[in-house]
Amino acid sequence: MRELGVCKSSGRLYEGNRNSGAPVVHQSPILPIEFIGTSGLPTLKEVDGYSGIIFHEESFDPITKIRRGRVYLLNESQPVTWRVQDSSRKDLDYEAWANGAAQKLDTVGYNIDSLAYLLGLKPLPKVVLGQEPFQTYWKILAIETQYDGKPLLTLKALSSFGAVPELIETQIPEQARQLLVDAVENVEAVANRLGPIETVDACRSALSVVLGALADDLTLDLGKGINKRIAHNKEANPNGNGQDLVIHNAEIVRRLHSRGKPNESVKLKTRPISDEDANLALNCLWFVLVELGWAR
Repeated sequence: MRELGVCKSSGRLYEGNRNSGAPVVHQSPILPIEFIGTSGLPTLKEVDGYSGIIFHEESFDPITKIRRGRVYLLNESQPVTWRVQDSSRKDLDYEAWANGAAQKLDTVGYNIDSLAYLLGLKPLPKVVLGQEPFQTYWKILAIETQYDGKPLLTLKALSSFGAVPELIETQIPEQARQLLVDAVENVEAVANRLGPIETVDACRSALSVVLGALADDLTLDLGKGINKRIAHNKEANPNGNGQDLVIHNAEIVRRLHSRGKPNESVKLKTRPISDEDANLALNCLWFVLVELGWAR
């Protein structure tokens, strides 16, 4: 299937090519797809309400939450005239075509995408399927070139981006309440829309508000907020080292954040931040807020 066509009058789906199309009888899901977290990816305008880039599912395993399919891009010029063989369409007349006869119809046409823009990308971008307000988030497991030279995309569901806690606003110090609400909302938006570096950065910003509120100084960055918390803990327990689980979790996020800076990564010879690192930062934020009683 190098091409797909959606009949403009009936919405029926056809596959094959514009010169010899066949109706899709058992239609599998066709969803708008978006690659996020990496620059230089295609963003195509809609035509008549149809997305500029779509994912045509060919298989789905509900146990492993792995789906395979192909990606299609809108043709540059629309509509696209197709010649089809569709015995169920009594509204279409047969016309002479290619030493025989075929039915003619106007479609919103798609060509299969080569995915060439994904070559060499590390890490590969995350994937969003569907349209707002109902979307799901996926990671790319593999891209395989098939016998016809066209790529098959294998996706696995991302289920770990639900670690953003539900704030209990009445428990948050009043001077920091709105700042923290805004920061956590930003974490939730960034975690599902951008890459791991941005997610870690958003978690660091939220924890800066938390540690600043604990020190009664919202101007503090995360590092100074951690130091203030350690000093406070030592005053309360002179025999201790000032460390607690709030400090440990905040320190993890602080150190991950430094890895997202190119100069620090080169200097320290650290690996790039991954989705798993972003999940760790989200869980650290979750722990701190729940530990303090500011979230559930």
